[in-house]
Amino acid sequence: MYIDICENRNTLGLAAADIAASAIAEAIAENGAATVIFATGASQFEFLQALTARNLAWERVRMFHLDEYIALPENHPASFRRYLKERLLSRTNIEEYYLINGEADPYQEVQ
Repeated sequence: MYIDICENRNTLGLAAADIAASAIAEAIAENGAATVIFATGASQFEFLQALTARNLAWERVRMFHLDEYIALPENHPASFRRYLKERLLSRTNIEEYYLINGEADPYQEVQ
């Protein structure tokens, strides 16, 4: 296991973005595409800011959404769909993405 203790959130976000960008680029080089599940929350702010600034073949990234609140509309400030659209999708040219619709029936949405 690799452990890196960073001085602050910005340094941590940059370090994590370096590792993630390398893994995404490697997957694209080896497989022609990369599949990534993105988390949300305040802990991801600096990471996503740094990662989306990277020059990656974003059009070759398939993005999945980790989780969502049940019955929460997308326009709610706590919506993870909204978060990913604002902090990831609007900053990249990811074409294939799968966001969880928290307003749908949860059992049908899982299917």
